[in-house]
Amino acid sequence: MRPQHQGAPLVALAGNISVGKSTLAEILASRWNWLLFKEPEVSNPYLPDFYKEPQRWSIHSQMFFLLERYKGHLSLQEKNVPAVMDRTIYEDAEVFAYLLLDSRDWKTYRHFYNLALRRLQPPRLVVYLRASPETLMHRLQIRGRSYEKSVSLDYLSMLNRRYDEWASSFRRAPLLKVDTDGLDFVRSFNDLEKIVSLIEEALYAQESAVLFP
Repeated sequence: MRPQHQGAPLVALAGNISVGKSTLAEILASRWNWLLFKEPEVSNPYLPDFYKEPQRWSIHSQMFFLLERYKGHLSLQEKNVPAVMDRTIYEDAEVFAYLLLDSRDWKTYRHFYNLALRRLQPPRLVVYLRASPETLMHRLQIRGRSYEKSVSLDYLSMLNRRYDEWASSFRRAPLLKVDTDGLDFVRSFNDLEKIVSLIEEALYAQESAVLFP
């Protein structure tokens, strides 16, 4: 069942590494016949330096990611078509940059981030997919990406704590939290239908608010 909409709604999927954002975004876009906006595959020129000296190069690396995310969101906004987005600019800033930058660099970064937000229309709905660190690690090992071999359980746990803090205080758009522990929406049709139904119900509620404010 396809959500009804007025204008060009955007549903954005948020969540930790390997929680299933990309897979679910593809499923939703295909089911609803909406545009799929994937995370831009752009090589960050600061990453090699960042890995060698994280403290020195974090601000450069995060500013690059912020710019790319901003450009992508703005481009999608200008297309003015219903779309599903894989990851958000909010997470880049309020989860990853928040954890990586020291107070001085965070203040500078936040200034540019707030300027960017003035141009961006918020999603109709943000879906926060959550899973325990153990589940995330299991899924990460299954997909077997070589560059993710160094990701530790401690790192996933740290990100999870920040994601939970972020989600509990997020007010930039309506947010739906979906616990994916014990669910396999890739292999189980029932699990997939359960998650899609939750998202559609929340989206319908927002659609109604737009149609009948």
